Amino acid sequence: MKANEMHVGQELVVRSGEYANHTVTVLDPTVPPDHLAEPERRRKVEVEIHGAGPSGSDFRTFILPRVLDDPNAPVVVKAQSADLTIVSRGEVLQSVPITDPMDPALDEFRPSADVVKQYISREVPGGMTDVDFLLALRDDRNSDGYSPNVALVGETQSGKTMLVQVLAVLAAERDGLPKPYPIFTLNGSMGITSYELFGQTSAVIIDGRETLVWMDGLVPRAINCGAFLYLDEWNAVAPQQATALHPILDDRREFINYQKAVPDGHGGFRPEIVKAHPNTWTIATINPGYKGTQTMAEASTNRFRWLPWDYDSATEERLIPSPTVRLVGEALRRARAERILTVPIGTSALQRFNNDCARYGVTNALWVFSGMFPPNERARFDAIMADRGFVDLLKAEYPHESDTTTVL
Repeated sequence: MKANEMHVGQELVVRSGEYANHTVTVLDPTVPPDHLAEPERRRKVEVEIHGAGPSGSDFRTFILPRVLDDPNAPVVVKAQSADLTIVSRGEVLQSVPITDPMDPALDEFRPSADVVKQYISREVPGGMTDVDFLLALRDDRNSDGYSPNVALVGETQSGKTMLVQVLAVLAAERDGLPKPYPIFTLNGSMGITSYELFGQTSAVIIDGRETLVWMDGLVPRAINCGAFLYLDEWNAVAPQQATALHPILDDRREFINYQKAVPDGHGGFRPEIVKAHPNTWTIATINPGYKGTQTMAEASTNRFRWLPWDYDSATEERLIPSPTVRLVGEALRRARAERILTVPIGTSALQRFNNDCARYGVTNALWVFSGMFPPNERARFDAIMADRGFVDLLKAEYPHESDTTTVL
């Protein structure tokens, strides 16, 4: 509670600390400036605490306003989001876990069902399509009923994220559900903290008052309801955070949340233990060797089924009309493999290049496309395009008035 909300004679309750649950009477709600206050009074208000002295006597002391709460304050608070359902006041407010993956509060995390129409499947070794194979993996559950964790490993823009969205739609259809499974995405980076993964207590403003609220992290939100836990660019996460998920990824399928205390049934508290719903499916995507990434720890590696997921020529043939643009992609990727260039050339980048050639002309498209490369590599890009005749081939495919006078 804030000092400016108090008045002399007001009855409040201590909600934490040495005198937790004791009633106090406000004697002086004025907080003097730090430079004028005595050390024991600094940032505190004067109160009389009831029943906390020797033999249950009352006594005067100074206490921080934030540990005080008005037990008579009305509780008129509505849920603010899928992550926040208020259940009490005068303590840390906690959310009620959502255990139904079809709960409307999770709709914002669902992919559009239309993604299935846009996706172009590829054939994997053995003759199955990628979607059929991965859904078969999902059905291959262990003795405890959990699907294997899957890691899609390959270059950027090879369709990994879109595939995860498609799987969320089709898995729900297979399970007879009316909407796609929600996808909780962890975007990998070295800055990921345990708070983002598992949750933390945060101070928020509710009804004009600062209130402590427990906010679940991404992991418990996903595994409580049996959603998709999508670890995007998982090898960009610091090893200590990656290993924190090991209990979720192995046969235990649970984690101990040391950030959140729950009653132990004996008058004390213990860390919360969160068990994963059997329908939880963890899929990781990994771009190997990229800046900001590292080799996965052996213990992390062995908790996944690894599927190589690079560019697919059959898919690109359907997405990219120009055979010359596809040849350009092959040449640039080969140059990167030989360390002549450093920038990966994804399928989406080639699609945009193809579209620019058709709409704005080859000269303009090459100018835009070359901007992907650092300045010291653009001359190498220009040489590849000119020496192999790609510029002339593209201009023959996409004649444009802007290309009649300017030559790369």
